[in-house]
Amino acid sequence: MRDVERFESKYRINHMDEEMIRKRLNRYIRPDAYSGSSGYLVRSVYFDTIFNKDFYDREQSLTYRGHIRLRTYPENPGHVSLEYKQKNGVTIRKRILDVSREQAERLLQADYSFLAQHKEPFGRLMYRILTMEIYRPAVMIEYRRMAYARKENGTRITFDRFIRACESNMDLFGSGSGMVPVGPQGQVIMELKYTDFFMSDLKAAIGPHLLRQEAAGKYQRSRMIFMSGRNIL
Repeated sequence: MRDVERFESKYRINHMDEEMIRKRLNRYIRPDAYSGSSGYLVRSVYFDTIFNKDFYDREQSLTYRGHIRLRTYPENPGHVSLEYKQKNGVTIRKRILDVSREQAERLLQADYSFLAQHKEPFGRLMYRILTMEIYRPAVMIEYRRMAYARKENGTRITFDRFIRACESNMDLFGSGSGMVPVGPQGQVIMELKYTDFFMSDLKAAIGPHLLRQEAAGKYQRSRMIFMSGRNIL
């Protein structure tokens, strides 16, 4: 189990902004070990209660809120993790438990029983939360991520594009059929992640784009599409 605490902020930019920012950032920070020249696919199934508690907690902008997801990387499907991400004011805590593909398939069927006797206390905590609050798979989201990383302050900068979602298909390991775009064509979500403070050279490289902070995350925006029956631009 891995436990990460940090600050995170999101910004909505367009593809031209992304290219300009990445060109500036290349002087100060390098792509992480997985990004290569074109990034990598990220696919997650988000869980919510039968009353959509996590969705409405975000709608109300509660100070303390969270979400649970099962994440894999279609180009490297051997890696699957169960994640619990909690927001408390401006800080984020993310706990990550590696699971096998077989265990992931069970979670997708709302079979959480193997977590009840898990060797990790976090696994047993997830069993209690998932069962007592009646969590079920809610939406599958996929996007292509380009990530930059620097050791100082655990700094990561990510650019997520081609964001798609689906509520009718929860096959985490399938072809991703039935997914629809989230947001307008060419939209990119930039995220800044760090432990203490964001480095001044990186802040200067990004410049005025830091003024466009995004309130709704990918989960919120994806659910809104299906709950309202229309795309949210």
